[in-house]
Amino acid sequence: MNVFYVGSAINLASLYMAAGLGASLSVKSGQINLGGEGQVYAGGFIAAALLAGLPKLPSLFALPLAFAAAFAFSGLLAFFCAFLKIKKNADYLFTSFITSAAVIPFVDGLISGPFRSKSDNLLATAFIPQKFRLLRILKPSPLNISLFFTLALCLAFFFILYRTSYGRRLQVFGISPFFARYSGYKNDSLFYSSSFISGGMHGLCGALAISGTYFACHSGFYGGMGWNSLSAALIARSNPLLLIPSSLGLAFLTTYANKAALYNNFGFDVSALIQALVLLLIAFPYKFPASKGGAK
Repeated sequence: MNVFYVGSAINLASLYMAAGLGASLSVKSGQINLGGEGQVYAGGFIAAALLAGLPKLPSLFALPLAFAAAFAFSGLLAFFCAFLKIKKNADYLFTSFITSAAVIPFVDGLISGPFRSKSDNLLATAFIPQKFRLLRILKPSPLNISLFFTLALCLAFFFILYRTSYGRRLQVFGISPFFARYSGYKNDSLFYSSSFISGGMHGLCGALAISGTYFACHSGFYGGMGWNSLSAALIARSNPLLLIPSSLGLAFLTTYANKAALYNNFGFDVSALIQALVLLLIAFPYKFPASKGGAK
């Protein structure tokens, strides 16, 4: 068993868990956040720009600051879509996708322009200092200590959704907004908060990818993260604990498919094909036929 590919798959799964929690929360609120790709990209860029621009700041302060800024910026992108839904009755599915489509070329322009690294020929921001890079735990793979952080977040989100009044209100709101309103729930607050956290978790995924895996925000690093995280969330039925095995399954599938494509010189994007196939299977779930041994 190749340690590099195993570690790479687990590391990718930890990123899917972070963004998948955001997707799960959005689904629980009765909406689907399709802006994950742009939110991951924006969060990664914010984190990379801050960490590269504050080299003298202690890592104890710089990393939380970068993570919080990435969370807040991407959270506001989703919050804006929720605002359009509530105030203008705009379709949240559509606006989240369009916002992401607008953010991606904007960040591309920043990376290729004023924020491009001056020390190399990469289409990327400057590399973050060594002291800001998360500790690796399975060399030579990129697997790092962010895995424990994302696992803890899965446990925390499970507790919030199923053991707190906020989680119960959010689930009722997601199932029936009319019933939630007649029950005295503040629907607008539930929608705003869930949207902000959903976008924020995607931004946090981008920040973790920068600080633990890539160490610079290069153009297109987000590719597939948003969609695969959404797929993992849908497979897990938005359950934060079930998100762990679903993320691992998708990550191993993607990693080893890319390995096969590399070794066999395939001329097409295997990851995109897998992503489309998984989403297709989710869209058309198989229903087992009723047992013939039941009561007549």
